[in-house]
Amino acid sequence: MSATVALGVALLSPTLGAAGFIGANKLYTTDADFDRGTLFNVNYDAPGSNQLQISAQRTTLPTMWIANAGEDTVSKIDTATGRELARYRTGFGPAGQTGYVNHLGNAYAMAAPSRTAVDTDGNVYIANRRFDGRRVEVLKILASGGIDRNLNGVIDTSSDLDNNGVISVAETRPLGDLDGDNQVDVAELTDERIEWVVQVGPNNGLGRSLCRDGDGNIWVGMFNSLQYYKLAPDDGALLAGPISSGSNSPYGCLVDGNGTLWGASLGSTLLELNTSTNALVNVWSHAAFGSDYGIAIGNNRVYQALSSGCSFVTFNPATDTFSSIASACFAALGIAVDSGGNIVAGNWGSGGVTKFSPAGAVLWSAPAQPGTGEVRGVQVDAAGDVWLIHRTSANLSKYRGTNGAALGVFPIGNQPYTYSDATGISAFSTTNPLGRWTVVQDSGTAGNVWDRIAWNSEAQGSEPAGTSIQVEARTADLEANLASATFAPVTNGAALTQVGRFIEVRATLRTDDAAVTPVLSDLLVATRVTVTACDVDRDSDIDSADLLLIRQGAGQTPTASDPRDANNDGRINVADTRYCTLRCTRASCAQ
Repeated sequence: MSATVALGVALLSPTLGAAGFIGANKLYTTDADFDRGTLFNVNYDAPGSNQLQISAQRTTLPTMWIANAGEDTVSKIDTATGRELARYRTGFGPAGQTGYVNHLGNAYAMAAPSRTAVDTDGNVYIANRRFDGRRVEVLKILASGGIDRNLNGVIDTSSDLDNNGVISVAETRPLGDLDGDNQVDVAELTDERIEWVVQVGPNNGLGRSLCRDGDGNIWVGMFNSLQYYKLAPDDGALLAGPISSGSNSPYGCLVDGNGTLWGASLGSTLLELNTSTNALVNVWSHAAFGSDYGIAIGNNRVYQALSSGCSFVTFNPATDTFSSIASACFAALGIAVDSGGNIVAGNWGSGGVTKFSPAGAVLWSAPAQPGTGEVRGVQVDAAGDVWLIHRTSANLSKYRGTNGAALGVFPIGNQPYTYSDATGISAFSTTNPLGRWTVVQDSGTAGNVWDRIAWNSEAQGSEPAGTSIQVEARTADLEANLASATFAPVTNGAALTQVGRFIEVRATLRTDDAAVTPVLSDLLVATRVTVTACDVDRDSDIDSADLLLIRQGAGQTPTASDPRDANNDGRINVADTRYCTLRCTRASCAQ
């Protein structure tokens, strides 16, 4: 069976109530050990048990970020329940705040946020289009934690205080134009989950395209000035730009696993840009097939929803050709590709939705649910279910991904206007194919000094070319405080500096080729090394002689404080050998 699971709302952070380990030292090496943590896009299936590798079919996080263009906010949605978790202001408001301009019902005035991009930590980047002629603003909102700007010891942020599943005006943080420049600045942010905001491009650039590349960098496209800009994800610093988009008017973008940015146009072109060289490669015309709107990638193809034409047009980068493979025709704005490679397109006029196979055959088609209306965007969530964004009725509708069964209608903010990758499924499936295993370990002692984290694989070539395993850790004396701590990279087997009763370890497996995966078979988490553990021959080091003595003692009952029972489980077996191999004090365990 597959061990890949969809995560709960607590992003990649298990709790000891459901998983984890109590004890200062632990070697994770069996399926049961790995099940103590949270598996996301990793499994312990073939090529062997008792090891982790990236799952062939990947999902995304159970959240969705929808921009409400008529009120200058963005909503965070729990896709398992449909509940709104938080709402963040990207423009000035509410009424009474300096700089506020009421444009409810109008998605094309003032800040008017729209495109969102989700990174592999679940954070979101969002662009204010700025229909008032100001410079485009890009904001980064964190999935957890925040910046304690007022130094009051807590993260002041939006939340569902009355637990009714809908965020009210009173449950959002205000945003006012304190310096009177009509642009959002960092000093004006009061929601401390918004990490940064930057102004990009020229006045009246009109930011209608936003995506992230495989290195995590943010790309912003200017519809009016025909330019792209490249920003750093940590602080929004300008890395490159302006970069000409040629005759393509940027209207949405995604980056594939090869580092190619593909851009829609609100016309009849497809942009191809190299995110490594920051250079325009080509602008392709699909005029024979109609005018495009939304964009999706998958199956080594690019799909553009057609507002005029037959549902969507398909571009094959291997042959540089367009084709129409849709077997049902309607005007579409929103489009997405699920983890199985199926294409989902929303019917702009009827409010319904159709799922197509990679070959273009209709798998199912579902009508609009009551009280919805036009489909502006289409999203696929962590469970494979489909969401439609309905601009005019200010709500979302949900359908079962397997058969199109109606799953309900949910309220959202004014003029919801997102049809980019709002769940991050493209990021995990195509742009950054990765999997993660996360575990929390309780040492049982406040102020515990953690010694080291070490890992290996029994399989030769456990990190093939183009793959990697990265391990990070964070600590706290209270488990609840782990979420606000920062993960720090760990060097394999090196001494740690982290202190705290709890340690949260995160192993990330990455690949440049979805068909190739690294393998993680053993991971040790330990406090300060004791002189007796593993040092069977008592010569103050741990080497091959100690490993031999442990192997020879396999199956025997250990005595009290027996150095051969290194992991203290009351047995002498291969787990002790693995444990001590990771703690060898001599290179390659040589004598």
